[in-house]
Amino acid sequence: MADASAPSPAAAALGAAKAYNAHPAAKSAATVDSSAEDFEAVFLTQMMEQMFSGLGEEGPLSAGPAGGAYRSMLADQYGKTLAASGGIGLADHVRRELLALQQGS
Repeated sequence: MADASAPSPAAAALGAAKAYNAHPAAKSAATVDSSAEDFEAVFLTQMMEQMFSGLGEEGPLSAGPAGGAYRSMLADQYGKTLAASGGIGLADHVRRELLALQQGS
């Protein structure tokens, strides 16, 4: 069960592109790093939600409203924690692309 408040990866990418196109002035390194890490966290959260979708009906992540809500929050925290601790390298690629967009190349 996906968290309705969490943006999809496509929506996050579109939002980042719109933000950079709307404000062509260069962003600070901290802003670029934060945006890249946030993108990776959203991607990892989506991966975690797919991983949890195959779990059975028993245990703390059981089917039902409470289990679905807990599963969604757990996937979100896993995604954020993995991204903050180095992730899978996606943030580095996103960071390079954002910087290249800023420089107009």
